[in-house]
Amino acid sequence: MSRVKITMPDQFLFSLQRSVGISDLNYARHLDSVSMVRIIHEARLQFLAELGFTEANIFGLGMVVTDLAVDYQSESFANDTLNIEVGVGRFNRYGCDIYYQINNTALDRIVCGAKTGVVFFDFDKHKIALIPKAFKEMLEHPEQDEI
Repeated sequence: MSRVKITMPDQFLFSLQRSVGISDLNYARHLDSVSMVRIIHEARLQFLAELGFTEANIFGLGMVVTDLAVDYQSESFANDTLNIEVGVGRFNRYGCDIYYQINNTALDRIVCGAKTGVVFFDFDKHKIALIPKAFKEMLEHPEQDEI
């Protein structure tokens, strides 16, 4: 029984597919939790790239992960294709949560739901920063922008 409960957003803004490789497996021959963290990280970077950003430069600020939660629901194996959907929500003064729903297309099951809490950071001042207004507006009203 899962102890972590993640409520997914109503809308996902981005998706990508990734095959599970042999190096992604653990001793039980299913997708390893460490590999899942790397998959989530890659999905976040690809999502930002689709928006024209990097984690180091979002309207002049960086993005730093403050927390990570993963709610595993089923297994995945070598050569399975994962569909990773990415959404955003729970905005605050300094950041937001980025959500991930990972589906195993071979088994037609959700492998896990996950979320990363992120804050904006001014690397020059080495200080947390307010979320860029344009970034928040871009993601709160995606129908107005090309994502």
